[in-house]
Amino acid sequence: MSFTIRPALALAAIATLTLAACETTPAGDPMGGIPANDYVLVGIGNGTVPLRNITLTTRPEGVSGRGPCNGYAARNTVPLPAVAFEPLQTSGVSGCADEAVEQRFFQALQQATEMEYYGGVLRIKGPTWLIFESGRPAESATDALSAARGNQ
Repeated sequence: MSFTIRPALALAAIATLTLAACETTPAGDPMGGIPANDYVLVGIGNGTVPLRNITLTTRPEGVSGRGPCNGYAARNTVPLPAVAFEPLQTSGVSGCADEAVEQRFFQALQQATEMEYYGGVLRIKGPTWLIFESGRPAESATDALSAARGNQ
C-alpha cells in the first residue's frame, strides 16, 4: 500500500464517522426514536377528536389500542419510524354510536407511512394525519389512592 492511499482511507473513515454522527436515532433503537408508550387520539386530519376515546400503544412490533367500539392491533412490517401496517385485527363489534369516527381512524391508520414524535406529540403520517398525546383516557386512569385501596 502506498503512502498516498493511506490519507484517502483516513478521509473516507472520517467521512463515514461524520455521516454516522448525523443520524437522528440511536443505532439499534427498535423504536426509531418513537417512545414506546400509551397515547390518546386528539386529532384526525385538520379536525379534533373531543371525546378522546381512541387509544394507541406503540411497541417495536406494531401498535394496538381501543376505539369506542373495538380493540385493535396491527403489526408493522418495516423498521420505525416508517410504517407499513398489516391489515388491522379488530374485535369485530359494529353498530355502536361512534363507529363512523372509529372507522375513519382505522382507515387512516391502515394507510399510514411514517411516525414522528416531537414535543410530546406523536404524529402518524399518511393521506390523513393522526395526532396523539401521551396518556390514557380519563375513564381508564386510576389515581394512586384508588389503586392503593383496591376493591375496598
